[in-house]
Amino acid sequence: MPSLPSRRAFLATLGTAASVSLAGCSGLRRRYFPRSHTNDADLSGDDGPWPTLGHDARRTGSTPASGPDEGAALGLHAEASHYPERQVVVGSDVILFTVRRWREYEHSDLFSGVVAVGRHGGEHWRLEAKSDMGVPTVVGDTVFIEDRVGTRAVDIETGDVNWTYRSGYGFPHVSPAVTEGRVFIGGREFLALDAVTGKRLWQTDEEMPAVQTCAATDESVVVSNGYNENGGGLFCLDAADGSVRWESSIPVVHNPAAVGDEACYVVDDRGTLRAVSLADGEELWTQHAAGINGGYDRYEQAVLAGDTVLSSGRDDPLVAYDRKTGNRVWSAGPAGERYHVPVVASDGIYGVTREGTVFEVGFDGTERWRRSIDLTVSASPSLADGSLYMGGRTGERSGEWEGGFFRFGP
Repeated sequence: MPSLPSRRAFLATLGTAASVSLAGCSGLRRRYFPRSHTNDADLSGDDGPWPTLGHDARRTGSTPASGPDEGAALGLHAEASHYPERQVVVGSDVILFTVRRWREYEHSDLFSGVVAVGRHGGEHWRLEAKSDMGVPTVVGDTVFIEDRVGTRAVDIETGDVNWTYRSGYGFPHVSPAVTEGRVFIGGREFLALDAVTGKRLWQTDEEMPAVQTCAATDESVVVSNGYNENGGGLFCLDAADGSVRWESSIPVVHNPAAVGDEACYVVDDRGTLRAVSLADGEELWTQHAAGINGGYDRYEQAVLAGDTVLSSGRDDPLVAYDRKTGNRVWSAGPAGERYHVPVVASDGIYGVTREGTVFEVGFDGTERWRRSIDLTVSASPSLADGSLYMGGRTGERSGEWEGGFFRFGP
């Protein structure tokens, strides 16, 4: 006759079963009740001079502000990890940057998340996130933060979380796009949330697990697809209901498109710059625009500059192409260096390389000045207050590295 289990064994078994049950309930809750809400998000107020990846939801990389001149000085604005790789976001009163596995002091715990500092220095708050996170987006008095487990609406003054939705995608080229009170995010499905409440407005009918990032207008969302067995490289969705307007069969795309009025421009994983009609997804023209690292850079991002679109190339690192025809207009900048995404200002175009070269060219491609700064630049620049903000590190050897976010300006 089999022996009866002891009371201790019985309780242990019961505890294990309860744990499994609770874990299952937790997983079901995340799936069927993915939203947590404490307060509505406040979208009123000024977004700031560089509120999201690529400056705006269209990811144009262009701003009406002016930039620095040749006499600009380089200064450390905030300390950070040795390799900050996300673009800085500049709100009306704070500068937001992300760090991964940052050990601030010798014996402190590693920190990954978002840090808010004042425009003139001084930390305001920090919010822990998963190490894989995107670039924040500021809308009024709210910061939208997306990482690999969810999206949060955060009070820009206090850092308090107003609501959370457990869907997101966290990489340097990802940033929530917000237009007309809707937040567009990726994950297992691509979806739209109410920016104030965090309630889901719609989601795509089929799972799109390789959705990397997006750009958006008030009417449409251009979604980049990073998986070649999951449809074309670009999808266009209706911003109001998520229905598919068109699918473009171009190769895999990881970076966001730069969206103009009639076309969107994107560099695919083969290093080809492509212009695609915003109306129907028809491919209008292509140009080889490969970077210098291994032949291409899968996270290369196109930028709009008036009647041209900019991309870096292997031999001529910064190249302007006619937006309608794709014809090459001009090239500028030093050869043999690794380029970050340029910034287009009202008074010129600013290029920055990883090796620490900063230069300005006019809209006709004429170089105005070039400087070499003592910095290994690891994140694409943003522009605010007449200055370029960029992540980087000083020091030649790993033991000498000091990372942070720097300001190059007056």
